[in-house]
Amino acid sequence: MQTFSRRRALSGGVALSALLLAPRKATAHAQQQPNIVWIVCHDIHASLLGCYGNALAATPAIDQMAHGGIRFDKAYATTPVCSPSRFSMLTGISPQSWAPAENMRSVAKVTSYIQALPQYMRAGGYYCTNNVFTDYNCDFDPQLIWDDCSITAHWRKRPKNTPFFSVYNYLITHESHIFETTPLVTDPQKVEVPPYLPDTPEIRDALARNIDMVNEQDKAVAYILGELEQDGLTEETIVFFLADHGGVAPRTKRYCYEGGLNVPFIVHFPQKYAHLAQRPLGQPSQDLVSLVDMAPTTLTLAGLDVPQIMQGQAIFGPASITPRHYAFSGRNRMDECYDLMRTVTDGHYRYIRNYMPHRIYGQHNSYEWMGRAYQSWQTEWLAGRLDQTQSAFWLPKPAEEFYDLRKDPHQVHNLAQNPEAQGRFRELSAVLDQHMLETHDNGFVPETTEKQGYFISREPGVYPLGALLPLANRAIARNAENKEQFYKLLSHHNEAIRYWAAIGLLILQDSLGAGMIGQVRQCFLAETSPSVRAIQSEILLNSNQGREAAPWLAATIRNPADSTAALAALVAVTGSRRTQALSIKPAVEEALNAKNVPTTLEGILMLFAVKSAAGYLDTVLAGTYRPLGTMKKEDPSALFRSPAGQLLFKAMGGMPGNPRI
Repeated sequence: MQTFSRRRALSGGVALSALLLAPRKATAHAQQQPNIVWIVCHDIHASLLGCYGNALAATPAIDQMAHGGIRFDKAYATTPVCSPSRFSMLTGISPQSWAPAENMRSVAKVTSYIQALPQYMRAGGYYCTNNVFTDYNCDFDPQLIWDDCSITAHWRKRPKNTPFFSVYNYLITHESHIFETTPLVTDPQKVEVPPYLPDTPEIRDALARNIDMVNEQDKAVAYILGELEQDGLTEETIVFFLADHGGVAPRTKRYCYEGGLNVPFIVHFPQKYAHLAQRPLGQPSQDLVSLVDMAPTTLTLAGLDVPQIMQGQAIFGPASITPRHYAFSGRNRMDECYDLMRTVTDGHYRYIRNYMPHRIYGQHNSYEWMGRAYQSWQTEWLAGRLDQTQSAFWLPKPAEEFYDLRKDPHQVHNLAQNPEAQGRFRELSAVLDQHMLETHDNGFVPETTEKQGYFISREPGVYPLGALLPLANRAIARNAENKEQFYKLLSHHNEAIRYWAAIGLLILQDSLGAGMIGQVRQCFLAETSPSVRAIQSEILLNSNQGREAAPWLAATIRNPADSTAALAALVAVTGSRRTQALSIKPAVEEALNAKNVPTTLEGILMLFAVKSAAGYLDTVLAGTYRPLGTMKKEDPSALFRSPAGQLLFKAMGGMPGNPRI
């Protein structure tokens, strides 16, 4: 195992080879190394497949893989959305440890510090291909880290007698296909509607369409396996089939329940390498798996050392395997919607901590709301036709949630206050705290902060997680006795401390007296951080004390040079009671109609978020919003023709589509 100097890494000027040297081969000859294939699809919850018990699914190729290989029933994504999840698979590092990789989408700065999995594999003698989707949420250049990253990438292009590592990414099951209106194959009357959703035609359509997508994915899996068979490589190749996260019906993708995190995970081992599985073939496994384990597992199967910085652990290998006791996940910003959740499961129970309980689950996400099922669900809510379970999505969240996954597979009965569950509840809560500290979870960093990242956040004084974690835990407790402490911390020298103190006061909004509101106003006038000012502004708007806050919000929303601050301001206005927000509407319209095109990938990603947030807020302030209505949307074609738009396409693999092999 290679080591590196943390002090030198933090200095920022160290060559990559001095940080993490390429791993050594552990095998004597290249031909003894197995070929490794990943078949990665989008947005599939494990229960959608036939081999996981779905009687409506027709997935014979995947089912056959499970029958002869190993099907893991408790495999989990690190996040319930693609880009941060793929970051963990590529690096072996949790996206929550390397801000802003935990946000959907962003560009984490990693290339000065680490190598990607295919770079280690190439150094270990492998020919490495990716076909074609990337979307790694960081600044790795796909054309540099892979031997071939294209829609025609194939193991057949490798040099003779060279082992290969080939990744095939499919969009067949992506959320976007839920928006389609093509005829269904699966009968929507036969699908099971979970209890947290209303039974409407649009929701049944989404559930049935999701199964149709999975059935199409099975054909692609059969094609890849057929190619291996044609080339005589089936007995030389270990094949993984998995999804980047769950989905894609409402309350799955983007949310920290089983539907968003529990993924299919099936592995084929040829007899030649069956000993590496460490488990009997043809039998399902109840071992916990996290997708952060993919990189160290692949290196271990290849006989290569696992870099010290990787946080995952090998699932397979020649040595004895230590099973996981817990799998950790979380979410941060999703496009234009700010939220922060962390969760852990032991396979039996799931504990969820909501760090923004004042925000409802059902924050309007413009892409998500292209789905007719979400439109239908919100329509039913506004019409008052939902029961208590179905309404929870549209109400402020509890600070903590705790579910018995065996008795409550849909996670609708929160046991956080159940006296009989307190033992396991406290255990998982403490385990989550410990994990966040050990991995130096970056989730509490305000997004407008310049100093972000794995190494930078560990510099003395930059990100005092030991103080931030208990502060954030107090903030969500909704205890009015904490408000004086929160107010005092608004003057702290550290931006993140001030930010979470402000959130604590926002959560306690209804208990703040006029004197405290006046003190918040004085802090707002002295504040320099846009993220902190945005939270303070929301408090002031809610209290009819926004005479200084409203002009600042308007000016920030109008400013095209800082779209991250503009988004924070838009979220504050959207989340407020909007008693003084109408004066901000002209600025919202300007942001929605702005023609500026950023010159960086970071800029264009945030521009999309700003325009989405502005489009929704514009209709809300005008009183014209309807779930089934249409908002003003700019044709993005001009953006995609720009240099920044080309960067966005490059980050996602160069072009949309599925592998052609």
